[in-house]
Amino acid sequence: MLSRKMTSYLGAAALGAAALFGGALQTASAQETRSLCVYDPIGANGFIYQSFQDYVVQAREWGIKLNTRAYTDEAVAANDFKAGKCDMVGVTGIRAIHFVKFAGSLDMAGGLQTYDQEKTAIKVMSSPKAADRMTEDDYEVVGVVPLGKAFLFSRDKSYLESLDTVAGKKIAVMSYDKQASTLANVAGASPVGASIASFGPMFNNGSVDLAYAPSFAYNALELYKGLGEQGGIADFVLGMLSGQLIIHKDKFEDGFGQKSREWVFNNMYDSTMRRVKNADQEIPDKYWVHISGERDANYREMFRNTRQKLWDDNWYDHDMQHMLKKIRCSTDAGLAECSQPSEGGAIN
Repeated sequence: MLSRKMTSYLGAAALGAAALFGGALQTASAQETRSLCVYDPIGANGFIYQSFQDYVVQAREWGIKLNTRAYTDEAVAANDFKAGKCDMVGVTGIRAIHFVKFAGSLDMAGGLQTYDQEKTAIKVMSSPKAADRMTEDDYEVVGVVPLGKAFLFSRDKSYLESLDTVAGKKIAVMSYDKQASTLANVAGASPVGASIASFGPMFNNGSVDLAYAPSFAYNALELYKGLGEQGGIADFVLGMLSGQLIIHKDKFEDGFGQKSREWVFNNMYDSTMRRVKNADQEIPDKYWVHISGERDANYREMFRNTRQKLWDDNWYDHDMQHMLKKIRCSTDAGLAECSQPSEGGAIN
């Protein structure tokens, strides 16, 4: 009798183990595999690529195994994504504007000046109320992180003394970035077409006098070589650079985008911002050229004219452009532009 009971017990245990093991196999097989391509000028060791490793871990919790690849050329990453070789891609907002105009317009020229302003904008973009605007055709932006303020790097500090001294100088601009070439033309500078891979060497070897870049490029692209002993960096913020995750919607389940955007904002914003601020602090004080008073007002007016021209050309998404104007004026209501009809109307 005891033997029969033991046999029955062992049989039940075996069935239970088989059920548990089978369930584990089912869970493992249910995990989908997708490809994530990430642009980082340094590659897999760069802070952009490393910042997304927490996202890869979280994706497993959602039942998605992400196979990641680092790209040092943003154009190649974007083209591979467009061709369907990547299910998801991480690129800058300047590039993302070609996929989802509303989200990509976040990185507009002079759109934001402080990290607090940028956090407000990204929080709005990550909320359910903005969900419809984060999608365009087959593309959806499913996460936005800060990549830092973009500054004007000059091989000679004297070029930054006024807008008059910028006139006629050669400045490297990304060939796909219409706002940069428009800004150069408004400033009277001579835009020289470049790529992510080439603008650093062009600045360093003297092919151009000026270049715009975020702080992390100082070390990542060795821009200190072009700065030398005479160079300088204007502390006026040309724009805020963002990193944006874009997916092919048909590769992911419904609701994935909003779930992802909220997770990225709640779990990646602060850690990425710490990396950004560390990059800001790596630039030696001797290079900073303070833009204040009349020069600051002149710079702001130049950027306002540039953004209005791009508004007229329909380059930016108008809703994003007006929203960023509201954010600027909410923190500095005394700005001249706040009472002007540009970029969708006066704020006060």
